[in-house]
Amino acid sequence: MLIKKFDLYMIRLFIIPFLAVFSIIFIVFMIQFFWSQIDELTGKNINIFIIIKFIFYFGVSIIPLITPIALLFTSIITFGELSENKELEVIKYSGISLFRVMKPILWITFILSIVLYFFSDFIIPKAKMKTRKLGYKISLAHPYFKLKEGVFVKILPDFFIKVDKKLKNNKLHNIFIFFYGKNSLVNTIFSKKGSIKNIENKSIQLKLVHGILYSENDNFSKKEQSSYQIIEFDTLIQNFQIPSEEKIINLNEYYNYYKNLNTKKLIKKINFLKKKKNSFFEKKYLLNLQLELQKKFTFPVTCIMMFLIGAPLGAIIRKGGIGYPTIVALAIFIIYYILLTITQNKVEKNEITPWIGAWIPNFIFFPVSIWMTYKTVMDDFYIKI
Repeated sequence: MLIKKFDLYMIRLFIIPFLAVFSIIFIVFMIQFFWSQIDELTGKNINIFIIIKFIFYFGVSIIPLITPIALLFTSIITFGELSENKELEVIKYSGISLFRVMKPILWITFILSIVLYFFSDFIIPKAKMKTRKLGYKISLAHPYFKLKEGVFVKILPDFFIKVDKKLKNNKLHNIFIFFYGKNSLVNTIFSKKGSIKNIENKSIQLKLVHGILYSENDNFSKKEQSSYQIIEFDTLIQNFQIPSEEKIINLNEYYNYYKNLNTKKLIKKINFLKKKKNSFFEKKYLLNLQLELQKKFTFPVTCIMMFLIGAPLGAIIRKGGIGYPTIVALAIFIIYYILLTITQNKVEKNEITPWIGAWIPNFIFFPVSIWMTYKTVMDDFYIKI
């Protein structure tokens, strides 16, 4: 009975700070995201419910990233306060080891890791898909704001536009447009002035003044290799139909689409591509699929690993509160994230295999976490320091 009360005490001692830390980190990420997207989300008369849904789905999609940080941070704070208040020494002299103190929270972490896997496998792909669809709607609500001076911008899958200057009232100066027409024929337009706007979310309308249209003509003779039609115009009004959301995602983000797949679909696509004679792009896509599959399993393991690092560290540093644990937790996670980024880049360059690239950070940190836990349990750290 006493043991059960002790377990409940430790769980309560951990859960409340964890929820608080998780919420704070989540809010920080959301503020950073909103600040980075403020130009896209404000001043465009976009339906407020679309913006709220967009932010909500993004928030759901970052939960797997936030959870390991929150576990690391909270475990350092919890065990740091226990050590600072000499409670760990009292518990030790009562005949209870540090590992026994960690055990109920370790079970909570283990359960949380399993939940995180299923959440990442079933909920996150849907949230990412919703985020992409809503982001697509928002970006095309006012295409004028998407344009950047002196830079080609991809408005639609086969439509690129560059302007020298953006003037007031959606007016544009010195416009260069490149797009594919029927039968994938190339069309180019130069225009001195013009404007661009969204028509009822069905098409993008361009009104151009004083320009030239160059277009490939598929009605050329067999002797000719190609034929161009050149048209000078004073005013040209052209509508470009907006494709469906699904078509945009399939065409424009084919090689990022794997991020929206669950484990079952990833395995199915991997097996399918392995049977084919892969082109360069299909080989690259296969690597991305394999890496994404491995990441489904690395994040839950990372959660357990971060707790096994954080708990002994808290006992060692003997500092509770926010300041010192924050520095330590950020330093550890930054190192972990840098390692993960480097190895993922090497996978994309086909320098290492996907499973090695996904697991290298864990291979480095997990033995360290086990060693630290062992040494602390054996009183080599938290009692003698």
